[in-house]
Amino acid sequence: MMRGKALVALTTACVAFSLAAPAGDAHAGVRDRKHHLIKRAKSQLGTRYRYGGETPRRGFDCSGFTRWTFREVTRLPHSSMKQYRLARKPGYKRINKRAGLRRGDLVFFKTTSAKVGHVGMYIGRKKFIHASSGADKVTISSVYDRYYYGPRFRGAVRVPKLRR
Repeated sequence: MMRGKALVALTTACVAFSLAAPAGDAHAGVRDRKHHLIKRAKSQLGTRYRYGGETPRRGFDCSGFTRWTFREVTRLPHSSMKQYRLARKPGYKRINKRAGLRRGDLVFFKTTSAKVGHVGMYIGRKKFIHASSGADKVTISSVYDRYYYGPRFRGAVRVPKLRR
């Protein structure tokens, strides 16, 4: 009787393993989600900046823009500091160096007296997309900008569904 149960358990495990997606497919899923996020974010280039805004129609502030961009992937709070603190939660990952950035990472900057005052999304090639109060619109900037964003970089957060 015990051997029969063990055989059933082993057979079930083998079938479940054979039906699981190959590792390459998991990477493709992450890559597709990142591509979708970047496409979604870029669709809002030029949308006006509005403090407290979180929709294309009313305009965006920085955390409202990232919240809107990520809404199909995860729920983000409407605060750059609260988004920054997500790295404390299980599954999220803090990235401290710009060299470690990956497309889809939330990037944070010290633009106010608070530890973090601005957030955007890294899109690759040393660039991030964000709702900028200075530009008064959604725009793309360099994370290495030596005059403003570069010296103010405070880190990044990788959300669980964008991790491999």
